Amino acid sequence: QVSELGLAGDILAVPRDHPAARNRFLYLGGALHPLPSGLGCVSPVPRATSLCPQGHLRLQCHSCPLCPQCHLMSPGPALDRVVAELAVDSLCRGVFAGDSRALSVRSCFPALFQAERRRGSVLLGLAL
Repeated sequence: QVSELGLAGDILAVPRDHPAARNRFLYLGGALHPLPSGLGCVSPVPRATSLCPQGHLRLQCHSCPLCPQCHLMSPGPALDRVVAELAVDSLCRGVFAGDSRALSVRSCFPALFQAERRRGSVLLGLAL
């Protein structure tokens, strides 16, 4: 996909063992806060009370008015709104430079979309 845009020569690859690949931070409240590098090391993010009260993450999909195959990402009822704003929206801004509520889950994060469809929960779908 990148080569189709003629940008293959502009990519700067970072090896997995490089500190920049392992250390991610979120700038919030005037300070940098480390983000977890995997599901096994989830730590509380300031102002976020919980990942979700039911213990699983759901993405509520809505049909896009432009095309029936498109689904927009928004926090479901089980997803803490603060976590949605911090995690999901930060990921979308970092990867796609866009608003998570205006992006297609199916197109941008097909593995998350399929995991949620299989098990009714992103975390359960990825874990099982």
